[in-house]
Amino acid sequence: MQPYVSRQFRQFILNKYPVLKDNEPFIRFLNYLCFGNFFDKDTHHLVLPTTKMAEDFYQKPYDHHFNGKAVLEDFRDQVLPDLEWTTHTLNSPNSYKGKARQISNLGFDAEMQDALHWECLNPSKDQVDLITGEPHLRKDRYQKAKAETAQYERELAQLPLNATQSKILGYLRDLPYGHLFLRKFGENKDAVQVAIGKLAPEVQEIQYRILASASRNPRLYYAPSANGRTCRLSAQGDSILGLKKEIRRAATKGWVECDLRSSQFAILAAKLEAPLAQAFIASGESIWREFNRHLFGVNANPSNEIKKVLKETIYSICFGKSVYALRQLLLQHGIPTLLDHPILQELLTLRTQWFERIEKDGGAVDVWGQWHALDQTVDPVTKKTTRWAGAIAGTVIQSVEMEIIAPIFDVAEKHGKSDQFTVCLFQHDGGTISFNDKTRMARAQTKLKKAVEDRAKELGVSTVLGFTQL
Repeated sequence: MQPYVSRQFRQFILNKYPVLKDNEPFIRFLNYLCFGNFFDKDTHHLVLPTTKMAEDFYQKPYDHHFNGKAVLEDFRDQVLPDLEWTTHTLNSPNSYKGKARQISNLGFDAEMQDALHWECLNPSKDQVDLITGEPHLRKDRYQKAKAETAQYERELAQLPLNATQSKILGYLRDLPYGHLFLRKFGENKDAVQVAIGKLAPEVQEIQYRILASASRNPRLYYAPSANGRTCRLSAQGDSILGLKKEIRRAATKGWVECDLRSSQFAILAAKLEAPLAQAFIASGESIWREFNRHLFGVNANPSNEIKKVLKETIYSICFGKSVYALRQLLLQHGIPTLLDHPILQELLTLRTQWFERIEKDGGAVDVWGQWHALDQTVDPVTKKTTRWAGAIAGTVIQSVEMEIIAPIFDVAEKHGKSDQFTVCLFQHDGGTISFNDKTRMARAQTKLKKAVEDRAKELGVSTVLGFTQL
């Protein structure tokens, strides 16, 4: 939640809602409605646990004496007449001691909405504490960001990183994030606002809040899973990588994305030694075009909507989704016959055999030779074993993917200065690159492409590195 805002925004809300003056619980409540980032993944509504109202807004212990409904009604009556919420649900995964509501209508009028969105997109140098009005100086902001980075470094030092993870993190940790992202975001602010405007209103709010958080501290804190169940390096907390793809691309317009083409399919085909799939990959044809031909009898690339489902299907096969669940997914989109394609039939049959081997062996090794054991502990939510064969297979595939893409950081370390490019973002199977000298871009891309594809060949995987100008 954002404790600091521009002096102008604080004065605006005090003028608009005079009852907030000298009423800190109400100001904290409005602060959460403006900048809270705890959203339900299905409804996209802001989640409001009763404990937060008690402990954060009123700063008192949460017990049976605290009446959350009365607090909501009081705030609505005095501040936001259009505020709406759901009843709390005892079995909500977002609840605390059985009590969590969702804000189904923030209650902001157009003037308030516009002012809030402006605040999110235009970080001010003249910042104050929203609650007290005390100045928040640049040195204070720097110290806060420095403390967050120090905490990240301490936590990272406790994790058992392999050589490839260490190499990637070593590069990413040295990037001048403030210079890179704040400048680029400033260049593309109008494009970002246009892109956000195309989204559903409730989704827009999430994007604005992520942008506000990323502007306060643009640094990305990448880390692997603390429990070692995935080798993937993911950005922690709110960051530019948490934005929807179209918003992230608008914010980084002018840069170039690189990614492994159909890498999950290629890695799975290689791991299973699937003859039909490998022969198709060797032909150089597009698997998405082939699937579209199978489904609709049209020799053309699929629509973006269908391609998204096709990619999810391949991803789901890689990570162990059952045939029944796959069929239900495809039924939702009206394309259940996809599973009849001979290549998918082959992959599913060979995948079953692979899972059986993992179960017989009690686990499997990843691309670095690290052993991943089955864990028969039952997850209380999913009722499935926490480390079953499909989960381990997914971990193995992710390790191969990381090892294939990792050479972009070798090339960046060796040639980044001379060819004037920087890998600014890491996205599992690719990255976003800033090429500062367009005359050297083709040369740099050739080096990146060769390094990645050579590593893929060493691992027996047929994939290529593609580039997309944003």
